[in-house]
Amino acid sequence: MKLVWIFGLTIFIIFLGCVASSDQVKEIYERQTMLETQIESLSKDIQEMEKKRDQQITKIQKNIEQVYSKLNKRLSKLEKTSGSEEADSLGSPLVESPDALYLKAESYYQEGKYADAILEFQRFVDTYPRDKRAPTSYLKQGLSLIKIGRKDEAKFFLETLIDKFPKSEEAKTAREKLKELSG
Repeated sequence: MKLVWIFGLTIFIIFLGCVASSDQVKEIYERQTMLETQIESLSKDIQEMEKKRDQQITKIQKNIEQVYSKLNKRLSKLEKTSGSEEADSLGSPLVESPDALYLKAESYYQEGKYADAILEFQRFVDTYPRDKRAPTSYLKQGLSLIKIGRKDEAKFFLETLIDKFPKSEEAKTAREKLKELSG
């Protein structure tokens, strides 16, 4: 009898433990469901915020492009009007900075506009004869003339370069070009 009594008590305790465990499991499932619902809601909120952010970024980029375009137009108009006003008030054309003048000549040369490059390099040399880029200007004038088939005139610029800047690297190149033209 004692054995039946212990066996019955053991089954009763096990049953009570399972009941408590199933209640806990239900509570955990309910919490999990609630958390999943909250996560889903937060995920939707984040997606909406990202969409709004992307729309705002696009709008800002368009505004920046419009402002940039307007500023460029205004700057162009200002440069045209102020440049001509200054030239009129001085009674002579504006003198460009050495960098601006040289870069203008160099850009013509790089674009293959050799006739324009020759003229701009000459303006540079006439305006800034002691600039460190003067030898390069003479050399590029000579090279430009070679490229457009005016070799006799090219020789003049190459020889001028050698006379004025005999120890420069450009003079060395000019000597080589003169040998090629003679040979």
